[in-house]
Amino acid sequence: MLWAVIVIAFPVASGIITVATKADPTATRLIQAAFIYTSISIPLIYCKVKKIPLKEIFLAGIDKAGVRTCWYYLPLIAVLVPMIVGGVVLSNPAHVWATLVFTIGVGIAEELYFRGIILRVLGKSFGPLPVVFISVVIFGTSHASGAFVEKSAALVLLSMLNAFLFGWVATETALITKNIIPLMLFHALFDFFTYQILATGEARIIAYAVRGTLMTILGVYLLLKLRRRVREDAEGLTVDEAGQRPLPLVA
Repeated sequence: MLWAVIVIAFPVASGIITVATKADPTATRLIQAAFIYTSISIPLIYCKVKKIPLKEIFLAGIDKAGVRTCWYYLPLIAVLVPMIVGGVVLSNPAHVWATLVFTIGVGIAEELYFRGIILRVLGKSFGPLPVVFISVVIFGTSHASGAFVEKSAALVLLSMLNAFLFGWVATETALITKNIIPLMLFHALFDFFTYQILATGEARIIAYAVRGTLMTILGVYLLLKLRRRVREDAEGLTVDEAGQRPLPLVA
């Protein structure tokens, strides 16, 4: 998928520059942030040129229906708890702030690409459930290489699994709520606490395992909700203003 390649190209480019310039950890985060924020402009320009309403990529405001669907975001908070309990490194304020700025950019950019543009593209050819599977594969494989920075085989495997599970939960949440703005914040915090976790060794493995278990439980719950919504739409099709065709679940 071209869009996945585009969003991954920016971190790769920033990585090459940080290695070539031998940047320190804080400077590395700032260089990464500069590239990831630059990447945000591409899908927005694309939507502007193609005259695609932002609502079609789930950049929607909060309305009455949105308030009700916001309840789906509350369980996501539990996913963050294992990393917070594992401790958060705050000893270098400059690096902490640089990491926070970077992860906020990652949250905005990756949700725009993976849960905004890519879900819209997939939704034109597939139903909601196949979209979930394909999207998870795209997101998970594009993040798999990042797992190899971990220091043990167990952490590498858990990191790879967590990438797929995160994509699963985020995709289902986006399809159900039709709004990726809260997901951007969740994604930013998820990455921030992953980068800044204090726990090491066995404690870190446990934190990753608990987080993965929580995401699995949440993913199954959201999948059941999504399947029920698909079934309800099939039984009582909502027609558009022309009364000629059913409105798709995915914009």
